[in-house]
Amino acid sequence: MEFTVTKVLQTTDVLQLEKCVNDHDGIELKVAADYVGENDFAVYDGSKLIGYLQAFAYLPTEWEVNVFVDPDYRQQGIFKSLVETAAGVARETGAEAFTFVIDDASQSGKAVLGKLGAEYRMTEYNMVLKKAQLFLKADPDFELREATASDRPFIVETLGQSFGNTADEAEAIYQAIETEDRVTYVGVANGQPVGVVRAYLASETQASIHAFAVRPEAQGNGYGKKMLKLMVQAMFRTGRTQLELDVETDNARALDLYKDAGFVVGRGYQFHVLEL
Repeated sequence: MEFTVTKVLQTTDVLQLEKCVNDHDGIELKVAADYVGENDFAVYDGSKLIGYLQAFAYLPTEWEVNVFVDPDYRQQGIFKSLVETAAGVARETGAEAFTFVIDDASQSGKAVLGKLGAEYRMTEYNMVLKKAQLFLKADPDFELREATASDRPFIVETLGQSFGNTADEAEAIYQAIETEDRVTYVGVANGQPVGVVRAYLASETQASIHAFAVRPEAQGNGYGKKMLKLMVQAMFRTGRTQLELDVETDNARALDLYKDAGFVVGRGYQFHVLEL
């Protein structure tokens, strides 16, 4: 049976498919509901959504992709059709690769990506704040303040240095996630900016901490610990006590830092890259 890749009709279709896939596979892979309909692709059987691909162009040359296929319709070429259609659009924009995100427990995801020839890149843990360790000895020479427009060059340069991106890549990533539902803070020691931390404000009670980096020359002074605890305090003051963050599984130093602040390891998520 042949299926046509089209536009998604409504967000509830996607959320129903998300639940169906997660329940069947015993995984937790989430759709960005606020972005449904912006850069995504769908396959329907009548009025039933049976396949869905959501893409985020974080870099001009690379898209991050999530794919869901109804368990009753697998091995019928739906995943491949979604990817091929999205790849055609991506190439027109100059994209050269897809980065697929799958739950570490998704055997079907690993299998289909293996058949496509995608290359494993890394695994990240999702960590959730279990019991906040908010105590922090007062330090008059250190503060965490909200970023201003004048901080932008520092922020972009710091994130680029810390995550191995070129200046153009760092600027593109920052622009892609510079939205009203995100806040940025700068760590300042002895009057000099030393680090950056951001948060996506998911709801009135939830936030996801990300883009957390201390300048290489400023590391080893405990600034990361201070920034993280002050960031948690800042989120708590807004009523957002349900906090999470992601960290690479082999980053032992960061894992220890987050655990010390009260975060616990949750699920793992793998990243696989496919050249277009």
